[in-house]
Amino acid sequence: MLLLILLAVAQGPGVRPQYELTNYLIVAAAYGSANHTAALREIRGWQPSEIAAAVADLRRQGARLHAVPTSPDEIAFGTVEAAVLMHAEVGLAALQVMSFVDAGFHLDTSVDLFEWSRHAAAKARGRATMRKYLDRRSGRSPRSPALEIRERIDRRDFYQALAATALAIGFPATARPFALLARQEAPLNAEVQLVFGCVAEGFAEEKILRHLESEAPRLRDEADRALRDALALDPGLHEARLRLGRLLLVHGRLVEAEPLLQDVEQRSGDDRQRYMARLALAHVLERSTGPAAARPLVAASLAASRRLDRAADPWWLYPFGPPGLAEATLARLWERALGR
Repeated sequence: MLLLILLAVAQGPGVRPQYELTNYLIVAAAYGSANHTAALREIRGWQPSEIAAAVADLRRQGARLHAVPTSPDEIAFGTVEAAVLMHAEVGLAALQVMSFVDAGFHLDTSVDLFEWSRHAAAKARGRATMRKYLDRRSGRSPRSPALEIRERIDRRDFYQALAATALAIGFPATARPFALLARQEAPLNAEVQLVFGCVAEGFAEEKILRHLESEAPRLRDEADRALRDALALDPGLHEARLRLGRLLLVHGRLVEAEPLLQDVEQRSGDDRQRYMARLALAHVLERSTGPAAARPLVAASLAASRRLDRAADPWWLYPFGPPGLAEATLARLWERALGR
């Protein structure tokens, strides 16, 4: 209701709110403030064609972008970044309820708007630099730093959050292009490599379920390389070691899998990781040595599963990526960009 009132005020008395750029920016600004819940309700009421028209109009207004607007015809860059995250949230929520058309539209809009905003910000900084130079040449006092835009959305964090969240929802195919972009941006980041490996592994499993087994080995090889890269960057990343061990087990490379899984079982402080490593290690030992070697590990897992405070079997959640990672990446993104 608040946004409807704001839209009506923007249009003047007696005028029905229209779905155009001015009102789109009001919705985006509200999302970047304490009114973000109302903004989400409002933008969901817009038709894709109306959103596309407003965004296209915005992209023609790059010269109006300012860090701190000083007149009504200027656009706050922070409002653009709020719009990027608004569409990302709507798209991920739509994916969660399997509304694939809406999910695709809003995620594509978020990405397109984000990439455009990077170029627009760079141009705005170029204009600011030129004005400073001209001011110095003419002896004038420096003008307002309103054009000195600084992005608050980190490219790595943006794509990492989209990838990790799409995977956590259960859609590795949707997560894959975002994971690729995150890895291109930050190839030396262990968490980025871990997410890429999880996405590739999950996508391989999806191919198998769809009876496209011939495509799975390539994806599993990608996962293998990414998980090895993650461990090279952070040897203490037990999640990567667990998943690499499991991949090697699937490939029948038992000699390589065993020390990785043993290390997780012995060194990890995470009960979930140790539980899964014990079961995977039991499979390795059973196949390489015989059932007797696996019995102690199976018994330990059974004992843990009988505890009254036990959680659901973590293997059910394994395909959805490391627990809590999606929430953490989203929280980091929203905090840095919007302060919430």
